[in-house]
Amino acid sequence: MCIGIPMQVTETEGAHAWCEGRNGRKRVDTLLVGAVYPGDWLLVFLGSAREMIDAERAAQVNAALDALDRIAAGQNSFDDCFADLINREPQLPEFLR
Repeated sequence: MCIGIPMQVTETEGAHAWCEGRNGRKRVDTLLVGAVYPGDWLLVFLGSAREMIDAERAAQVNAALDALDRIAAGQNSFDDCFADLINREPQLPEFLR
C-alpha cells in the first residue's frame, strides 16, 4: 500500500522543490508533475511528487493520516478526521454512475 503525504512547496530548484509537510522539510523530485511554484500542494511518496492537489485535498489527506496515527496509538475516536464523510450518502465517481 502506498501512502502519499501532502506537502507544500516553499522553494523550487530545477526539477526539484523544497517542501514542508507533516514530517518536516524535504527536497522532492517534481519530474512527474511538471512545473511547481511556492504555495502549490503536492502529494508526495518516496521523495517524489505524484500528484498536484489543492489545499482542501491536502487537509483531507492530512486528516485521514491523523486518524491512522490515532488508530496506531490505540485510540478509537477519529470521526472528526472524516468530517467530509459523516452524515452523507456515499457518492460514486461520475465514470461509475
